[in-house]
Amino acid sequence: MKKYKQLYAGIVTCIAMILISLNAIGQKRQIQAFEKVINQAIQKAYPASVRMWGFDVQQNQRTSAQFSGVVVSADGYILTAAHTIVSGKNYKVFFPDGKACIALALGRIDNPSTPGMPDVGMMKIIDKGIWPFAEMGYSGSLVQNEPCISISYPESLNQTLPTLRLGQVAEVKNKYGFIRSTCKMEPGDSGGPLFDYHGRVIGLHSAIDVAEDQNFEIPVDLYRKYWTALQLEVNYTTFPEKEEALIPDPLLKTIIEENRQKVLHPDLKKQVSNPSGVLFVNSLNSEIQTVDGVLFNKNINGRKRQFLISKLSLVAKNPKLIAYKEIPIVVLAKDKTNDLILLELKQKIKGGIDFNGISADSSAITMGKLIYTLKSDGQVIPSVLSSSLFALPKISSQAYLGAMVMFNSQPAQFSLIKPNSPASRAGLQVGDELLSINGKAISRANEFAPEMLKFWPGDSLTLGWKNTSGIVSKTFVLDGLTTGKFNHPAEQFEGGKSIRRDGFQRVFAHDGTVKSNACGSAVFDQEGNFLGINIARFSRTSTLVIPAFVIRRFIEESVVPGH
Repeated sequence: MKKYKQLYAGIVTCIAMILISLNAIGQKRQIQAFEKVINQAIQKAYPASVRMWGFDVQQNQRTSAQFSGVVVSADGYILTAAHTIVSGKNYKVFFPDGKACIALALGRIDNPSTPGMPDVGMMKIIDKGIWPFAEMGYSGSLVQNEPCISISYPESLNQTLPTLRLGQVAEVKNKYGFIRSTCKMEPGDSGGPLFDYHGRVIGLHSAIDVAEDQNFEIPVDLYRKYWTALQLEVNYTTFPEKEEALIPDPLLKTIIEENRQKVLHPDLKKQVSNPSGVLFVNSLNSEIQTVDGVLFNKNINGRKRQFLISKLSLVAKNPKLIAYKEIPIVVLAKDKTNDLILLELKQKIKGGIDFNGISADSSAITMGKLIYTLKSDGQVIPSVLSSSLFALPKISSQAYLGAMVMFNSQPAQFSLIKPNSPASRAGLQVGDELLSINGKAISRANEFAPEMLKFWPGDSLTLGWKNTSGIVSKTFVLDGLTTGKFNHPAEQFEGGKSIRRDGFQRVFAHDGTVKSNACGSAVFDQEGNFLGINIARFSRTSTLVIPAFVIRRFIEESVVPGH
């Protein structure tokens, strides 16, 4: 009897394992099918998603902040938000393929008694041509929780190409008449399009609240309803009397049926054991904090060595592994440009990414790919790859000296010294002549800024200058830039921005909700391929990733065989 019980238990275990395996295969196919649907929609929608700003055609100069929109006809009608335009004014329009043209702002509906609503605006390209356009959908046929796509241009990233965000229709129509979506928005996205999973325009970006799932869209049916009235250069303070009859969505039955199918709602969240993530603890700025790191295995001269990579600006001296406190880790290299630190474990632990499996090919970075962040505690954060690779200039991450030199002066002469700045504390005064920066001679004003851009906050700087008493040389530490606090909801998301978030040569973005203190975690595609390491929460809409090929090169250049 005991023998039969053991046999029965073995059969049950075997069946359970088969069912788990089949379920995993089914989930994988479901995700692949969903990814295919989304990418087909992106291909239809992307070419018509445009970046714009006010433009004086006489002076040939920009006159406003940037905003977004979408072209919906071959002859160049553009849908956008009313709060971005002024009727009768000109705007410059930029397409993702590099084309540029001029558009005229036409009608806008903006009721003073309900500021920000209904926020309907239309434009028309006045240059001759046949323009890429997206099909208009029907907001009246939306179904709660159906997938939706945003393709627009966040101002803070300031890229010539748009970024992608993937979400759901959280509310078909809220109490203010807007669609609410989970596709994140921020300034610059205003007027940008929200697409359904068929690649049709269903809404236009209007406003946000603090929570990241509170994104409000102007229903596209309002543009359909007032199409003729919006073609006039009129600022309507109430809804126009002239209305168009709304026709039913020919895909309504298809949408209802498709949303019943699980293929449109795959489970992108899961709990998994994480062989790649290692949590370690350190003291930074007198505060104890935990930091995510990614573990790598590399065979060197027949010996397995283990390395840990994380975000440099989060790691202080003498970090320790939480679960392996007895294992020493030593710093091998630092890469300030990419904000990376490489450490080596002196004793082996389980897990890790095989170095030979890290791709050196950048072609894996493709917009629309479903990806996920795998934290050291096994938590999975799903997202969509939002961009191609791009460079992000050093702006907020510039070192702060607190001094300016007079334009075109030769020799370079200081024209401004800010109080309580490193320059002020070092004793620099207006009128002093700059002689050298870290031993490099500076003879004219235009050499000053390029040399200072090489430094990072916390770097030591040796400055040579000449004042009324003679020649002075001092070494001191540079500060970081301080930024003001803003009340805009885009600046108030949970966790906030990373302090070090720009100055990268090659990164890509995704829309995952990765908190700034969780950077250093690994990013994978749905096939389990390592894509890179989260390096910064840049803004409400974007988390930045250092790609795998940069990580591979950092390890190759930093690890010396035999040491």
